[in-house]
Amino acid sequence: MQFGPVNPADVMPPHLNAAGAVVYAAVFLLVAWATRKKAVYGLLALVLLDPFAFYQSIGPTTLTLSKIALAGTLAGLFLRKTRAKTLSIAPVRQLAIAVLLVAAAIAISAAHASFLFPVMRETLKWFEYAVILGVAAVAFYEDPDEQLLRWAVLIVTAAVVALAIPELYVGAHAGIVLSHTEVPRIAGPLEGPNQLAAYLGLMLPLILAYTLLRGRRWPEIFVLVVGIVATLMTLSRGGIVALAIALLLVAMSCARSRTARMMFAALAVGALAAAAAGWRQVAGGIGLITPAPHHHVEIHGGLGTRRDLWAAAFRLWLAHPIWGIGAGNYELEVGKLLHAPIKTHTNSFYLQSLVEGGIPLFAATVYLVYTTIASFVRRAQTPLATAVLAGSIALALHFVLDLLVFYPKVGGMWMMLLGIAGADAARQLTQRATDPSSADRTGNRRADSLPASP
Repeated sequence: MQFGPVNPADVMPPHLNAAGAVVYAAVFLLVAWATRKKAVYGLLALVLLDPFAFYQSIGPTTLTLSKIALAGTLAGLFLRKTRAKTLSIAPVRQLAIAVLLVAAAIAISAAHASFLFPVMRETLKWFEYAVILGVAAVAFYEDPDEQLLRWAVLIVTAAVVALAIPELYVGAHAGIVLSHTEVPRIAGPLEGPNQLAAYLGLMLPLILAYTLLRGRRWPEIFVLVVGIVATLMTLSRGGIVALAIALLLVAMSCARSRTARMMFAALAVGALAAAAAGWRQVAGGIGLITPAPHHHVEIHGGLGTRRDLWAAAFRLWLAHPIWGIGAGNYELEVGKLLHAPIKTHTNSFYLQSLVEGGIPLFAATVYLVYTTIASFVRRAQTPLATAVLAGSIALALHFVLDLLVFYPKVGGMWMMLLGIAGADAARQLTQRATDPSSADRTGNRRADSLPASP
C-alpha cells in the first residue's frame, strides 16, 4: 500500500508566505470578531468568500479563505457560547447524519485502497462539509436575518458572474469545438465551466425564490438574467438543463393557481425528457450504448471522454465490486487501465462513489441525495426551503454527468444552503411546538406575499 503523490508540483498552489499568513490572520480575526457580535455575520463571510479561494499550501494541506472563515466563525460562535441544539432538530440532524455517513464510507475505503493519501484527503473534505453544514445551521438558527442573507447571495452571485462573462473576450481556460470553431467556455473564479454552472444552479433558484415570495427588486432580476446568460455560456449541458429544471420548480412552487403549477411542472418534465432523449442520441453516437469496435482512447488534455472514463470505471468496479478501489484512487488508476496519460475523475458523482467506495459509499451517496431532497419536500413554503429543494433536485440530475462535490466551492456552498434551510425549518418546528398558531401566521404571510400567477 502506498500513500500516493502528495505534493505534485504542477497542481499545488504556492507555499504559504508572510503576505498570505497576514491575510489569513486578518480574515480569521475579523470573522471571529464579527461572529462574536452577530452570529449571522460569520455565515455571511462564508457565503461571500466561498468562490474566492486565495490558495496557499502548507505541507500537504491547502488553505483557502473559506477554510479560514470557517475557523473564524467557529471561534466566534464559541466565544458567544452558542448552543448547538439545532443540530439535534430535524431536518438538520438527518442532513448531518447523511453527510457523515458519506465521510465514514470514504474512510472505510482506505482498507482496500492502493493509495492512502487521496482517501485521507476525501475523508477530511467530507468532514469539513459536515462542519460547514453544522456551522451554517447553528449560526442561522441563532440569528435568522434573511434580509442580510438575501443581499449576500445577490452580491456574491453578481461578483461571480461579473468575473466570468469577460472571459469571452479576455480568454477562457476551457473551450469546445463546434462546427470546426473553437468556442470558449467561461468559468470565472470557479474551477471549470461545469462547476460554474452548478454554483449558479444553487444561487439563482434562491434569488428567484426571494424575488417571487418576498417582492421583486430590479438588482435581483438583473442578476438572475445575466446569471442565466452566464450559465448558457458555460456550455455545460448538464448544468444548463439542471438550472432550467430548478428555476421551473421554484416557479411551480411559488405559483398561486393550480393551472400555473401544472404548466411549470409540465415544462420541467419536458425539459428533463428532452435532455434525456438528446443525451441518449449523443451516447449512442459515441458508443456508450453500443460500444464501437476497435475504439481509440481520446485523451483531450489528460481528461479523456466520458465514454472512456465510464467504461474504465465499470471495469475497475467489477474487479472490486463490494468495497471499491479506495476514495480518490480512480484518477491514479484510470491512466494505467487505459494505457493513456489520463488523470481525472469519472465525471459522475454516482459512478465515482461506486467505483471508489463500492456498495457502502454508493449507498451513502444515494441516501445523501435522497435526504437533501426529502427533507424539504413538505417544507417548501419559504424561499430557503423552496430554493434548496429545487437546487438539490437539479444537483441530483447534474451529478449523473459531473463530480461536482469534488470541488469545495460547489460542495461547500451546497452544504451552507442545506444548513441554512435546515435551520430555517428547525426554527419553524420549534415555534410550532411552543406556539401552534404561528404555523397559521406563517402560512398567511406566505400567501399574502405571493405574486399574481400567470
